[in-house]
Amino acid sequence: MLDRRDVDQVQQGWGEQGAAAHARSAADEAADKRAFHFLQEIAGNLSGNGITFPTFIDATVKVRNALHDPDIDVGRLAQVVSGEPLLATKLVRMANSAALNPSGRQVADVRTAVMRVGLHTVRSTAAAVAIQQVRASKELAPFATEAEAVWRHSLDVAAIAYVLARALTRLNPDEALFAGLVHDIGRFYLLSRATKYPELVGHRDELEAIVAEWHPSIGEAILQGQGLPEALVAAVADHELGDYRFPPKTLADVVTLANRAALARSGQESGLDPDAPVLQALAEADAEVRSLVEALR
Repeated sequence: MLDRRDVDQVQQGWGEQGAAAHARSAADEAADKRAFHFLQEIAGNLSGNGITFPTFIDATVKVRNALHDPDIDVGRLAQVVSGEPLLATKLVRMANSAALNPSGRQVADVRTAVMRVGLHTVRSTAAAVAIQQVRASKELAPFATEAEAVWRHSLDVAAIAYVLARALTRLNPDEALFAGLVHDIGRFYLLSRATKYPELVGHRDELEAIVAEWHPSIGEAILQGQGLPEALVAAVADHELGDYRFPPKTLADVVTLANRAALARSGQESGLDPDAPVLQALAEADAEVRSLVEALR
C-alpha cells in the first residue's frame, strides 16, 4: 500500500513501488491497479487544493456563519439554533448530559442550553449534525454499514476526548470534543468517493486498507481547507501514528489516546494494555462518556 503521506509518488505513477507491484502475482497487481486508479484522483485533489467535502452542510452553515460574527450574543445564537430542530434538540440534550450538567438541574429551552454549554460546544454539536447528515447521504448508501461504524466510533472518540481533556489537561475540552468528532472525517470522504469505482465496491477488504492508510491525510486536507487551527489539524493528521503521552499534554495526545481507548472499549485491537491508566481513568468517568455519546447521537 502506498504511504498516505507520499502524495507525489501517486501523482508520478508507480515509480519504484509500481515496478515492484508488477513483479508480484496477477491478483496483487490487479488489486494495486484498483487502488492506484482511486488514489490517483485523490492525489490530484490534494495537490490542486481540490478537496471539497460538506463537512458543514445544510442547516449547520447558518450556525457556523453566526459563530463567525464577533458580535454574536447568546440570544441571537439561540434564535439561529432554534430554527434548526435537530440541532436544537441535540443541544438541549448536551446541556442536560451528566458531563455538562453535574448539578442535575434540567433545562428545556435553547437559550439556557446555549448559555450552559458555551459557544464552542454549539459549534461541536453543529458539526455532529453535519457528520450525521453526511453519514446518511445518498453518496454513502453503498457503504451504509461502514459509515455507521465510523459515525459511532467518532462519537465515542469525541466523548472520551472531552472527558480526558477536562480531567487530565489544561486544554479546552470543547476543542477536544470537536477534534474527536472530526478525527475520522477522511474516512467519510474516501468512502463517498469510492462509490465512483464499482471495482472497489466489490473488494471491501482492499478499500478498507486504502481508507485506513489515507484517511488521516485526507482529514488533514479537509480541515486545512476550512481554515481550522493548526493544533486541531495536527491532531487529526497524527491520530493513527501512536505517538502520545500519558497524561496527555497536547490535543494530538488527547485524540490519539481517545481513538485507542474507544477501540479498546469496543473490543477491538487498540495497542493499549487492559490495565492502561487511560482505561482506568475512563472507567471512573463511564457515565459522563455515555451521556455525551447519547446527547450527540
